[in-house]
Amino acid sequence: MNEIARIKNEVRLKQWAEMVQLRNESGLTVSQWCRQNGINQKTYYYRLNRVRKALCGEVEKHEIVSVSTEPEIAVSHEQISLSVGNVVVNLPDDFNEDTLKRLLGVLR
Repeated sequence: MNEIARIKNEVRLKQWAEMVQLRNESGLTVSQWCRQNGINQKTYYYRLNRVRKALCGEVEKHEIVSVSTEPEIAVSHEQISLSVGNVVVNLPDDFNEDTLKRLLGVLR
């Protein structure tokens, strides 16, 4: 396809996409909107089909990037600081959870 034909096609598809968007935003059914705008329903669906195919073609042009579904584990060097009255206990953030629960039970 030469450059001029390609540009004409892009402009036409953009106009058709705007038409579809207007119909969607109108809240009217396709038949109501087509009747109101003097467009044959078959013409509307033909244009809708062409817009969808163009969009699918655009999606296929993009590279697919894999996404990891496993959570990343952040390593931190922060400390847990517990204070009760005048007593302050500093613990590493990787302190054993069961031991921490027992310690908290004692401090109550």
